[in-house]
Amino acid sequence: MIQFKKAALVIALTAGMISGAAQAATIDTLFAGGGTFKMGVFTPAPNAISGSTHNIIGAYNPPGWNVSTAQSSQAASSIASFNFNGGGTWVNTFTAAASSQAGVSGGGAAPSGTVNGASATIANGSAITVNLSSFFANWNGSDFNQGSAAATGTVSNVVGNSFDYVLDWSSLIVGGPFNNQTGTWHLTGTGTVAAAAPVPLPAAVWLLGSGLIGMVGVARRRKSGNTKAA
Repeated sequence: MIQFKKAALVIALTAGMISGAAQAATIDTLFAGGGTFKMGVFTPAPNAISGSTHNIIGAYNPPGWNVSTAQSSQAASSIASFNFNGGGTWVNTFTAAASSQAGVSGGGAAPSGTVNGASATIANGSAITVNLSSFFANWNGSDFNQGSAAATGTVSNVVGNSFDYVLDWSSLIVGGPFNNQTGTWHLTGTGTVAAAAPVPLPAAVWLLGSGLIGMVGVARRRKSGNTKAA
């Protein structure tokens, strides 16, 4: 009887481990609503960014991003844009595997990110981290790699799986007329996290649970046999 109780207790604990498996709060959508861009002496005042209806997570390698001439307005495929120092030419941003412009390095994987690390429970003030290594800016016909593998910020106004966010990062400009300058980005907007899926437990845990269930079966059969013998 004692052996049976011990086995039942361990099985209960194992079930608790399974039901309480860690979940990942993976970002499903991320929309840019606004923000600012700053670049040393070239932008005495931060340029105000206007957002678009594109999902940053899904707007990877969009058609039409690689323009060769100056743009006078926000490009249709742009994630976020701004009028550079009010001079009439616009900066349009996008995400792509690589720039096709000669001499400009950069590009990366499709954007992805998490809220609050590995926890599925998000709340106001939870940390947000986004891989924006593929983020580019285009100005006056030149592409500038302006991404970061770890853009960070926080979320607010959390309702269910939706939230508002602020995201900050800095990136060294490589190539073009602003080579070796640092662009500082502050992006704001809204997003959602996907329905979290339990992280699979190691096979050893499942084997342990199966073995314990077998132990309970044996214990029950022994108890039944002893009762009949009595």
